[in-house]
Amino acid sequence: MRYFLVIILQICGLSSSLADTSKLTSLDTLDQGREWMAVGRLSYQNGERLCTATLVAADLILTASHCLYDLTTGDFLNLNKLEFQAGWRNGRAEAYSKIGGAVTFPDYQPMENPEIESVKNDVALLKLLHPIKKRSVQPFAIAVFPNHKRKVAVVSYALGRINAPSIQSSCDISTQKKEILSMNCEVDFGASGAPVFYISKQGPVIVSIVSAVVQTTQGKLVFGPLLESSLNRLNITLPGDEHAKSQ
Repeated sequence: MRYFLVIILQICGLSSSLADTSKLTSLDTLDQGREWMAVGRLSYQNGERLCTATLVAADLILTASHCLYDLTTGDFLNLNKLEFQAGWRNGRAEAYSKIGGAVTFPDYQPMENPEIESVKNDVALLKLLHPIKKRSVQPFAIAVFPNHKRKVAVVSYALGRINAPSIQSSCDISTQKKEILSMNCEVDFGASGAPVFYISKQGPVIVSIVSAVVQTTQGKLVFGPLLESSLNRLNITLPGDEHAKSQ
């Protein structure tokens, strides 16, 4: 079956809109969000557009490639107008940084309705102009997702909940093949690039990100790249990866 996906992209003028958040827990207090401070908003032009991104090294954040494009025109966004806002909640962030550069797949082509095969290349690493070295904002490691596991967690900002992150602690895995994960998580506009976590014995590690979604009769089916495979094809090894892969 050939799927056509809908990208869960940026938010524009949505403060009065609400999403179905019945499966989500808001992390709107410091105590609730302490473990997830490395997840933040990727804001374009002071919040005109938003995606979710995650600190994976002191000077690198991870998000979806399509967050760097205007999908109407296909133009690459001006990186100087992007800002990472780590741990954003209730009007302020734990740390801020502008973006100095980006690494993406050279052959990635942004589309409003991408084919499923494009998901495996929907990965971007952004270089921060100001490395984040606060003890309260610790980067997450990226790891291989164990084949026998059937549950993941997602932390994201999205439609109706842009002022604090929310967590869905248990998403079911539908399929895992061809470098792509599909899962039944609750996502909405702005959740693009949100980290998908496997909760290992050592703590949460990132195994995928939110890339796109289809609406089925059973609910939303979310697609994301298996990051370890994608980063291997990009020939990128991040600090802490080897430790994470050995768990």
